[in-house]
Amino acid sequence: MIHRLASFKWLMLGNNSFTGNLPEFISNASKLTILDLTNNIFSGLVPKSLGNSGLLEVLLLAGNNFISEPSPPESSFINSLTNCTKLRVLTISGIPINGTLPVAVENLSTSLQVMHAQGCGIRGTIPNGIGNLSGLVKLSFYGNDLSGSIPNTIKGLQKLQGIYVGENKLHGSIPNDFCELPELSELYMGYNQLSGSVPACLGNITSLRQLDLSSNNLTSTLPASFGNLKDLLVFKANLNSFHGNLPSDIGKLKAVIQLNLAYNNFSGDIPDSIGDLQNLVRLYLEHNDLMGTIPETFPSLVSLETLDLSQNNLSGVIPESLDKLVYLKYFNVSYNKLHGEIPSGGPFRNFTSQSFLPNEALCGATQFGVRPCKTNSVDRSKTRRKVVTICVSIAISLVVLLLTFVLLWIRRQKSKRLLIKIDLQPVAEHRRISYQEILEATNRFEESNLLGNGSFGSVYKGVLSDGMVVAIKVFKLQRERALKSFHVECDVIRNVRHRNLIKIITSCSNPDFKALVLEYMQNGKYGLEGSVSTSCDVYSYGIMLMETFTRKKPTDEMFAGQMTLKWWVKESLPSPVIQVLDRNLLRQGSENSLAEVDCVSSILKLALDCTAESPEQRINMKDSSGSPICNWIGITCSRRHKRVAALHLANMGLVGSIPPSIGNLSFLVSLDLSNNNFHGHLPDELD
Repeated sequence: MIHRLASFKWLMLGNNSFTGNLPEFISNASKLTILDLTNNIFSGLVPKSLGNSGLLEVLLLAGNNFISEPSPPESSFINSLTNCTKLRVLTISGIPINGTLPVAVENLSTSLQVMHAQGCGIRGTIPNGIGNLSGLVKLSFYGNDLSGSIPNTIKGLQKLQGIYVGENKLHGSIPNDFCELPELSELYMGYNQLSGSVPACLGNITSLRQLDLSSNNLTSTLPASFGNLKDLLVFKANLNSFHGNLPSDIGKLKAVIQLNLAYNNFSGDIPDSIGDLQNLVRLYLEHNDLMGTIPETFPSLVSLETLDLSQNNLSGVIPESLDKLVYLKYFNVSYNKLHGEIPSGGPFRNFTSQSFLPNEALCGATQFGVRPCKTNSVDRSKTRRKVVTICVSIAISLVVLLLTFVLLWIRRQKSKRLLIKIDLQPVAEHRRISYQEILEATNRFEESNLLGNGSFGSVYKGVLSDGMVVAIKVFKLQRERALKSFHVECDVIRNVRHRNLIKIITSCSNPDFKALVLEYMQNGKYGLEGSVSTSCDVYSYGIMLMETFTRKKPTDEMFAGQMTLKWWVKESLPSPVIQVLDRNLLRQGSENSLAEVDCVSSILKLALDCTAESPEQRINMKDSSGSPICNWIGITCSRRHKRVAALHLANMGLVGSIPPSIGNLSFLVSLDLSNNNFHGHLPDELD
């Protein structure tokens, strides 16, 4: 048997709804380097034969319904991956290991850069041999049942940038070994049972961007060295037993956007320097023993959206200038000792009594659930002055508005008398380009800019005057049918709304010169040179076109006897084509659009030309009525044989199952169908 996957290098099927057991034939892909099955509904055991793919570099299995193995950890599929000496990325999150990690994990490739094993039910301790994986950049054991302490061998991971061990049962102290990781930027240790103090040397890891110590048993004060973390974005230390004053130089954390120190035993005043945190979005200081007044520097927190100061011993008034915090959405000062009037402007218009629970000395609007504030004669005088000011402003505005109206009316009367003929321009028009601009863009069609030649034209790379890089297809008008090809290609590319087509930017059309200006594809998916020796790829592609645009499979129940998918499509041409088209591909209300009907007819005619009974009659990849198959977005042909070598159709909104006819693409080495809505089993024809 010829194994279709034997020559595969990339197989990316992530973020679909594929089901069934993972086929053993995937292990036949001895040249496979990337296998992405993330976020599907695959079930059963993970085949140990995956370890046979010695060239495997990326293995993504997370987010499926795989089951755990009843055997001991030594026989886990992870053991077989020690044969994959080139493995760089491994994600197995959600695969139920439900036991200890096999010792073999420390023998995985030293090339391993990313290992994600979140929510796998892993028990026991983090293996000491984890330090052998010297190439690790990201390591995640988040959301497991790991216990014990963090091994000091962690310092061997000198390239480590992120470690995520939150939501486990780790205990002991935070090791100083973290301070020896020079590139560490994300350290997540929240929701464990860690105790003791925070190493002061953590403040020397200036590469830190995110630090999560929340929900542990940590004590002591925050180290003064934390002021060195000038690039720290997120700091969570809530739900611990920290005490003492907040650092007076907390304002040095100028990049921080989230600061959570809630549910601790901090005391003393809130430092005025906190107003220097102008990027701060969320600030949580609730449930501490903070005292003193709310700093007058708080209005400087111009990015603030959330501010929680509840359950403290704060006194004084709520600064009226807080109403300048235009992005503030959540505000809570409940259960303090505040007094005075609650501001009523700005974001305070949207707050309710839940933000001011029992602060009995507060007063203000009824929406806050507090008593009204007493007014005196001075207040009433101020109110009268405000009313007078507002009235005068309104009167001045009305006068200005009236004068403006009169001036516009006079100007309009004058313009009528002038009787000037105005040439109305279209609301919008396509970009235009001249022959001279094309000459300049291609440096007078310099040979170094030639991307390829075809039967009807040549394609050049060009740079327009505004810097846009484009592909310019110049038609050979001396060739028979070249002029017709130009018009057909214009119509198809302009009207079709399928994402597999190259985008047309504009065109240049003179009696002696015609060219299309197309979106430039970085990899040169223009494929105009060479010839085709075999036509099975063309036939398979034609069938896939029919399946895509009709949303019908050749095996559909409606097809029986002489009634086939091909016959059904053929009978629909030219006029009733709308009856076979997948209506989801049309714009709403465009069923009767002549342009779209013609466009779809052209595409399905191409599909029929690809599926002629006689191979000699089938269209080839070099010439397909102005739309070369190798030019279509998502398709890459091999340079030598001009056969389909890669289908990259990610994020296309495609639905259904993978058609079995894909197995006929014998030169296919890369298949990317990720982020679509495919379902069902992988077809056996891939074997």
